[in-house]
Amino acid sequence: MTTDVFSGHLASAGTALGFAHRTDRSCTTPLPHRSTGDPVQQITDAFDGVAANLRRLAQSLRERGQTEQADIIETTSYIADDNDLRGTAIELARGGAPITVAIKRAADIYAGTLAELDDPVLAERATDVRQIGRRVLSWLHTDADTVPHGPLVLLGREIGAGDLLEPQVPVVAAASVLGGPNSHAAIVARSLGIPLLLGLDDSVLDCPDGAEVLIGGEHGTGTLTIDPAPDQRRAALDAMDTDRARRTAWLAERDLPSRTLDGHHVILRANIATPADARTAVEARADGIGLLRTELPFLDSTAWPGYLQHTAALAPIFQRLDDLPVTVRTLDYADDKLPPFLGDGRTGRIGRGLPSMLAQPGAFIEQFRALLATGGASDLRIMIPMVATVDELQTCRGLLDRAATEAGVPPPPLGAMIELPEAVTAIDGIAATAAFLSIGSNDLTCQLLGLDRRDPTATPAMAAHPTVLRAIADVIDAAHRHGRQISVCGDAAADPHVIPLLIGLGCDVLSVAPAALDRTRAHIRRLDHAVCAQLATRALTQSTAEQVRHLVDHSFPAESLAATATEPSAGTAGGRKA
Repeated sequence: MTTDVFSGHLASAGTALGFAHRTDRSCTTPLPHRSTGDPVQQITDAFDGVAANLRRLAQSLRERGQTEQADIIETTSYIADDNDLRGTAIELARGGAPITVAIKRAADIYAGTLAELDDPVLAERATDVRQIGRRVLSWLHTDADTVPHGPLVLLGREIGAGDLLEPQVPVVAAASVLGGPNSHAAIVARSLGIPLLLGLDDSVLDCPDGAEVLIGGEHGTGTLTIDPAPDQRRAALDAMDTDRARRTAWLAERDLPSRTLDGHHVILRANIATPADARTAVEARADGIGLLRTELPFLDSTAWPGYLQHTAALAPIFQRLDDLPVTVRTLDYADDKLPPFLGDGRTGRIGRGLPSMLAQPGAFIEQFRALLATGGASDLRIMIPMVATVDELQTCRGLLDRAATEAGVPPPPLGAMIELPEAVTAIDGIAATAAFLSIGSNDLTCQLLGLDRRDPTATPAMAAHPTVLRAIADVIDAAHRHGRQISVCGDAAADPHVIPLLIGLGCDVLSVAPAALDRTRAHIRRLDHAVCAQLATRALTQSTAEQVRHLVDHSFPAESLAATATEPSAGTAGGRKA
């Protein structure tokens, strides 16, 4: 038996063993007979069928509490509804192209236009367009996806979020030739806790369906092995058993404080967007909410949301949070999150959304009014995203004060999210003006290092690059100099190699996805704060992220951080609120 091994970049880490299934294998059979020979009707029916299937999948995910995944699938369904994409396919078919050729060419044209855009996140959506094209072609040939037997390791030139979430297919891992760490598929893979390997050689697509496949790796580099040897299989199964044991141990520590071995307390909060997220965060004993995203319910709005719309979206979330601290981020529109009322008729990019918000003070006040009304029972804080200058934050403060005066209540603390190099440069003034600061590590890392968010190296671990660490240190120092609490709410806050650096630099709060709370808490409890501080000081003097990773590995060997039930951790159960 010949064993083939392929190397790539891990967008989601882990070990998995399953059977290969190619998601985008070309159909070789002719189209089945249809009730109508009208190509326009066939194309319309196919796009309608795919959109309906995706909406059903989104609803099924939502009913199972997988709201983040449901939102992604629902957003993807809008592509299948897009009149421009459909219209291009219909125009090509009317021009004489076969239906399948017309659909594939339309998807390629539409995806090509997106891929050429300057904004890397919006360009990433080209993958979703090609996935819709593939699904429409599949629908035309079969009316339904053929359901293979699992557990499956999906292979494809590109993997879509929907491929990972089909409820009837047990998917344990995926791998593709193309794709980036910030794609919808990568986001979903991390939320599900399944490995996703990117950047493989084209020849991996020759792997036959049904072949046994092993995916594993660490530190961002992974391998895919076809027909693994018996000893490789045993090692993989042992690794998977170990991972399950760790998860069980993490769960057992939920009621213990997020405190280091030498007694340093780190506030642990959650990033949420929906009522289900809020419920999961409370169940996982989060110390509060470090980031409540508010723009997702309004991505298809035709006008700025008003007081009633904001209230309807916010009330079910706040009802689940009792008196916990809740930091709400105001509407954060951008080119990859652009509702129709901002995108219609626009030529070019909007960049960050804050200037658009400030240009509509009435819309800003409407959101502030809704927050004051729905968040009154909680410990409400409000955070402004993508702040670049002190003047912007002061303008936002004036609008919040006005809304609070009209409501007859005191204004809650107003903070700034630090995601831009300009904000780091102006950090002393921003820290003096803000009530608190929060670092958005994803955007800040890419901005400082000049990384395309589609680049496989643009992972949360890159926040450990000395350039990024020095910027984070400047922000933390300014926050503490002005007596402000400082948090990190990007994906780096849950990265095991970045956590000790953030703690060592003096970060007060780590805010992570609800699914990462147990693991992050266990990780904190196996660190020594004094060692973290020494480590961070040395890390600032390094030149590369690899050098910093070596320092972290030397200070905290992986085996000393493995959260098993028999390992010592810090202290006993304690108070939760911070």
